Amino acid sequence: MAGLRRVVTGRHRHDVLVVCATFAEVMPLQHLLTAEESAYARGLAARRARDFTAGRTLLRWVLRRELGEEGRQARIGRTGRGKPVLEGRESTGISISHSGETVAVALAHGRAVGVDVQVPIPPTDGLVAALCCSRTQARELAALRAERQAAALARRWAVHEACAKATGRGLVRRPETYPGPLWADRGHGRGLGWNVLPPFGDCALAVAFDRPDPFPAVGLVVLSHEVGTGGAPGDRTTQKEALSHHGG
Repeated sequence: MAGLRRVVTGRHRHDVLVVCATFAEVMPLQHLLTAEESAYARGLAARRARDFTAGRTLLRWVLRRELGEEGRQARIGRTGRGKPVLEGRESTGISISHSGETVAVALAHGRAVGVDVQVPIPPTDGLVAALCCSRTQARELAALRAERQAAALARRWAVHEACAKATGRGLVRRPETYPGPLWADRGHGRGLGWNVLPPFGDCALAVAFDRPDPFPAVGLVVLSHEVGTGGAPGDRTTQKEALSHHGG
């Protein structure tokens, strides 16, 4: 993955933490699921079961990393619009996203959060551009070479959907667009802040959060099976830190 800096050797405290992995790296950790979650997955259609299992497994890994034993059995509920919440710990924001063979989870201490991972979107998808780009951003998109448009549109859609998840309202019929240059790595508006993180393979990755003033510290961890046992006890994973933004 582009942008990797170093292997994590300790617990780095971030206001907002994003963890990203491929499905292949997450599926061997299914033992982290609760019995209730495993039973629920068995009742789903095959693709939906795979998406649910990958997302919940990675979330359980993150909860155990951040909350210890409390995270192992923490109950995960949903709002009426489907946003996941930690029951009894609503001040800790959580979010899950998957696209293609990639899954991402965000956890935020004391604030709402939304995460989105997005495979490249073909530049012919004008409808998607109209939904997530302002007029200025759409003009920037149209001015790009064709080979760059798919990545640029995926970045903007990831910001757009991460913000929608952070609000808890999800995508609406007349979606809001968010200000800033098309290629901006971070920004704020409408009571939210967001970061575009280093891409995971071909996928764009973005996280959004409320209370953006001051800007929180955002950390990104990538799971890998390459070497060692840097994960929680019993996990055959290492953690690589790709990014750390600090507020200010």
